[in-house]
Amino acid sequence: MLSGPTVVLRAIQDRSLGDQVFDQLAAEIMSERYAAGSALPAERTLAEVFQVNRHVVREALKRLEQLGLTTTSRTGRAEVSDFKRTAGLEVLAMMAEHAHGGEEATRYLLSVLEMRALIGADVVRLCALRANPQVRTGLQDVARAMRSAPSDEALFALEVRFWELLHEGADNIAYRLAFNSLLKGAYAMGPGAVQWSIAEIKNSDYRRPLVQAIAEGRADDAESMTRKLMRDAIEAFRG
Repeated sequence: MLSGPTVVLRAIQDRSLGDQVFDQLAAEIMSERYAAGSALPAERTLAEVFQVNRHVVREALKRLEQLGLTTTSRTGRAEVSDFKRTAGLEVLAMMAEHAHGGEEATRYLLSVLEMRALIGADVVRLCALRANPQVRTGLQDVARAMRSAPSDEALFALEVRFWELLHEGADNIAYRLAFNSLLKGAYAMGPGAVQWSIAEIKNSDYRRPLVQAIAEGRADDAESMTRKLMRDAIEAFRG
């Protein structure tokens, strides 16, 4: 076992699952137990700690670099990056998984809600302008199902489907990929994040007024409605 400043890495039990090496190293970086600019242990050392061959370690280090969590120094060692400056949305769910609760988790979830408000309003606007009849009908069906959902879990599943249809109608790949990252982050944050979404759905009359605006092509109304709902959720969270 290798110990550094509060760093504890464990041997890999199943050597065929090299992503476990990546998961542990990523967790150390995301938790900022390795400071930006510091070097990870040498490849040979990591192989000994994890009890895997160096090829597995090398692949894990390559993934870290591809995500912007590390860079390769002049000496060939993996050096920890300031991931808040170098990584993309693909690490969002990882940040949620390694949030330590309290203030850190609150700050993370607030950031997610603020980004969702910005993107979501425009997604709805685009959907009202671009969606085909099948998407508009699908949104109406989901909104009806929301009203009679048997549980909060079922209601949240319908909400996910609702936003999938909105993105299908908006037809913007960048927004869709951002949505995927936000959704993974919400799941990683656990029940608390889901409950905020449930409250918002109920306050919106189960999305029915929004669906009506989209069905009628009232893009500005749909956008304004969404922006207000999501801003209200942010203010409630802050309060």
